[in-house]
Order: sequence, then structure tokens, then C-alpha cells
Amino acid sequence: MKTKINKHISFLLCEHNCVVIPDFGGFVANYESARIDSRSHFMYAPKKSIVFNKSLQNNDGLLVNEIASCEGLTFKQAKKELDKYVLDLKESLKLYKKVFIEEVGTLLYTSEGNILFVQSNSRNHLLDSFGLSTVQYPAIQRTSVQEQFEEKIKHIDKKHLTSNKMVLLKAAAVLLPLFMVSALGISNKEKIQATYANLSPFSSSTTEIVETKKSYSLDKFDIESPTNDIEQAVISFYEAKDNMVTSPIDLDKHFIIAGAFSSEKNAQKMIAKLKGADFGNSKIVNQSHSGLYRVCYDGFSNSSEALSALRKIKKTNPSAWLLSLN
Repeated sequence: MKTKINKHISFLLCEHNCVVIPDFGGFVANYESARIDSRSHFMYAPKKSIVFNKSLQNNDGLLVNEIASCEGLTFKQAKKELDKYVLDLKESLKLYKKVFIEEVGTLLYTSEGNILFVQSNSRNHLLDSFGLSTVQYPAIQRTSVQEQFEEKIKHIDKKHLTSNKMVLLKAAAVLLPLFMVSALGISNKEKIQATYANLSPFSSSTTEIVETKKSYSLDKFDIESPTNDIEQAVISFYEAKDNMVTSPIDLDKHFIIAGAFSSEKNAQKMIAKLKGADFGNSKIVNQSHSGLYRVCYDGFSNSSEALSALRKIKKTNPSAWLLSLN
């Protein structure tokens, strides 16, 4: 009967905006417009956003009549089954700190004695959105005018650099032999002068001409050309560009939740309390669909490490639970 009552609650939320569970609380549904998540590129259809209100205790007869008509029971019999269901909910919350209502959501019992509710995404209770599903759209790549100009400038510079490089190489090919010939001519100048001195009739026979032999290596005549520097700079640029590696960023996907609060101020108090207890990574893990600020002990990228840490924390805080984000 418990499973059937869960389905009756989910069905009534499709047709009504408020379903009261007598002596326990009520579910209130509000219209939520369609939305787009720009980070994950998902489009979500309109739906009913469901919250839990503990103050709604009075029996309006809606849920009892639904159980009686669907299960073929009298009003008293249906009321009796509903009372058993409420008693089971309360005992499960105190014992396990958490109760799941199929297609509706999860009820969480905090250490302060409050009941928190997290809506399930398994069913859209808005009848107007029947048949609409979540759609992922491809990311739109837009090129700005500035980027277009920069790309054209790079293309022009690259083309201009290539043409200049060819001109400089041709000039180097012409000038290099001229430099070599000039260097060899300078080195042989002393030999030519000595030969003319020997042929002169006025020179003394006793004159001793000492010839200094010098060896010249072509390796000493290095021709510096701007072409070498430009070519080396271009090669270094493309090598550096090919060697660039973008390292992936590991994000925590598993968080051990200490509590969820409707007030950010209370959430910050909880964070201060946890940091005082040596949980330095305590923080708010965004907001739930119902607007609650979830405070975690720590975040983990590995699910096994998160489960291991959860077992240790549950020894001191049985109400802690694990939140895994996709």
C-alpha cells in the first residue's frame, strides 16, 4: 500500500497544486518556466517546482478520496491506510534520516528536527509539458569582427614573411661569394707585395724578406644575415605552438552533505562550524532546485574515496549523505 500511496500523491500533483498528507505536511507545486543551461547546453521544458510545507497538517480529504476511489475502499478504510502510511514515514525519517517518495522526491530529517525536501527529476508534473523532454543543443561558435581582422592580419604577415624570406635568401646567395673573394684577396696582398720587391733592381741582394705564412679558413668568415634570425624565429614559434599541452582540470563531483538550509546565513554558520572541526574544505555546493543551500564537509573526484569518507563522518553525524553531480 505504501507504493500505491506514493503513486497517488504523484498523480494528484499533476492535477492539483497542493496535496496534503494529514498530520505530516503538504506538497505545494508552483509553475516554473522553461530554462536554458548555457554551461551544459541543455534546454529544460516548463515544469512544476515542488516544495514541502510542514505546516500543512489539516486533512482536506483530497488524498483520502483518491485512495478510496482507486483502491475500492471506504473513506474510513482509506483514512486508516493513510494513517499507517504517515506513521511509517515518521519512523523511517527518525531511523534512516531520509525517505524517498517515488516520482516526487526525497525527504531529509536534519539534526535540528526540520524536514527538508529535494524534488525528483524523474517526472514532470506539468500536464502542458507532457511529451516534452530535455534537449541538448550544440554550442554556437561566433567569430567577432576583431577576431576576423586578426586572422586576416596573421595571413598577410605570414605571406609577406615568406616573400621577404625568399628575397633575402637570394641576396645572401649573391653576396656570400663576393665576401669570400674579398677575404681571399686581402690575405694574398702581402704575397703580391713581396713578389714586386724581389723584381725591383734597386733592392739589396742581402735583403731578406721574411714571408709569414698564414692559413685562413673559410669557417672564420661567417656571414650574418637577418634571414637566419627570421627563419629561426618562425621555426621556434611553430615548435612552441605544437608543444603546447592543455592539462585537464579535475573537478570534484562527489560531495558529502552536512545539511541544506533555506537561508545562506545559516549555511555560512554551518561552514564556520565545520571548519572549526578541521573540515577546511567545507563550502556551499550550489543550490538545489528548491532553493536550498547545500553545505558539504568535503568534495571528491573519486566515488570510492567519497564513500569511504562518508562512513567515517556518519559515525558522528548520521544525517550526512552523499551528493553526486554529473
